[in-house]
Amino acid sequence: MKLVGLALIYTALTLALLVAFTVLICIRANKKKAKSSDGKVTTITTTPISLLEVKVTLPFKVIFGEIKVAEKFDPPEIAQIPKTRLGEGTLGTLFKVVLQCGSIITIRKIREGLIMNASGLELWINFFGGMKNDWLLPILFSFWYGGEAFILYEYLILGSLEELLHGSEGVQFTPLNWEIRKKIALYAAQAVALIHSRVTKNGEPLICGVIKASNILIRVDFSACLSSYETPYLVPLEMIVKRNPGRVAPELKFHYQKTFTQKSDVYSFGILLLELITGQRPSMTNLSAYLREKKIKGAALDNLCDTKMGSEVNESMVEMIEIAWSCLSCKPRDRPSMDDVVHRIQVS
Repeated sequence: MKLVGLALIYTALTLALLVAFTVLICIRANKKKAKSSDGKVTTITTTPISLLEVKVTLPFKVIFGEIKVAEKFDPPEIAQIPKTRLGEGTLGTLFKVVLQCGSIITIRKIREGLIMNASGLELWINFFGGMKNDWLLPILFSFWYGGEAFILYEYLILGSLEELLHGSEGVQFTPLNWEIRKKIALYAAQAVALIHSRVTKNGEPLICGVIKASNILIRVDFSACLSSYETPYLVPLEMIVKRNPGRVAPELKFHYQKTFTQKSDVYSFGILLLELITGQRPSMTNLSAYLREKKIKGAALDNLCDTKMGSEVNESMVEMIEIAWSCLSCKPRDRPSMDDVVHRIQVS
């Protein structure tokens, strides 16, 4: 892949030099000699073409999506126009792009170090691009441009659960009440359960890797969908574990297990539930140890709840804490399936 990238860069530089050479010829051609009325020769120079006005088109290739979608979005243009950076994820940097038609999309530029196996990258993007469900953020389109890989997604104006839970308080700040948090938890659980119900082309059960608030995107009606579910198939496990402190199962953190499993997903989902309940960041507080300490001391669980939801604690909140506790069992075999988690949230 490195050789391919170098070849593409060499091709692009060659094209750039050719364009520059052509511009110089044009400038020379625009210099004309003419005789004035007194017989003197004068040089007339027309306005030269600016190199800044010359666009160099790099090699482009569709990874996933239909050609009519490419015509709508104009991927080479998207790859070059100014973007608003939304965040840096494990898979790469995410940007917001406003198209000329006024539509808004998000585009992820795949982290350069991950593109070691182009055919493998294309295979997985096509696999997950074919998964369509309201609980999953769909992949709209994906392409290569100049040796770099990009994935296009729908833009959701409310952003992620992480932004809603931990965003800065201001004039328009509105804390999420318990009913909304419970609704989001159910949508997230259904999304993970859906992933777990599918298998790879080799028949192996699918996993999510790490389930976190930044990957739960919120629609205007506060329904939610899961994004970045392709990450564990494109990013090395070690990188995911390192970038997600407090969210990975102990068997992965302490290297007892060398691969993600559906049971490690359940543990990660338990951390997400505690984040919803407590309003605390897993990267700042060891939520599993925090809950375990409360359990051992026999302390009331209602004081775990985020004070932004108000002082009233109901049975549904306490039941959600118990669901999270079962997900956080140290032994993977003792954790429930995601189908069980979905059912318990529905009846809580």
